[in-house]
Amino acid sequence: MQETLLQLIRLDLLLEALAGAMAWTISHHANKAFRLTGQKRLSDLSSGFLVLSAAMFGRVIGTLYFAALGGSGHLLAVVAIAYGSLKIMAYLLFLISTRPSREVQTSTVNGQTGLLLALPILIDPNLDLVAIIVLLLVVLQSLMNYLAHRSRYALFALAGFLLLLLSHLASALAQMEFRGYLVSQFLQFLGLTAFLTMLIRTGKEE
Repeated sequence: MQETLLQLIRLDLLLEALAGAMAWTISHHANKAFRLTGQKRLSDLSSGFLVLSAAMFGRVIGTLYFAALGGSGHLLAVVAIAYGSLKIMAYLLFLISTRPSREVQTSTVNGQTGLLLALPILIDPNLDLVAIIVLLLVVLQSLMNYLAHRSRYALFALAGFLLLLLSHLASALAQMEFRGYLVSQFLQFLGLTAFLTMLIRTGKEE
């Protein structure tokens, strides 16, 4: 039983680190697109994924510390709150980046623009619920943007945020069930891939 848990934690760390690297890459490409287009939304998107990347890498470091070295319950709670708060901060930035624009759109880029295993380590269910609610608002705003613009960039953004939301929901419903955990991971990587594809294509077209 203990060996199985250790293997699960190792898998969790690997997937979380990969997702963190993808989030950082998305942030980098979004920042490049912002410098090319000057669109503030892309800057907010870049900041959101940078914060999300920091949360993911922070969870990896925290999990390594508590799983390998041990730690006090008080410090564990502090790290869990920090992780959940960073996710909420990232999703609030996504909410800002998908807000409806009052200006006439002149560019195809305008207006477009844990997570992992539900282990009891570094996961605050209350903060995770808040993150799901905020991410739901992001998805609704992304849907409105897509209905207004009908562009492939808005579609990629909607798909990415929707997959991240489904990943959260799968993780929350699965709890400790391994298959649900894998589904959550798969949905998250699909969502991050959608954002990365959107931003790479944007950079090529610019």
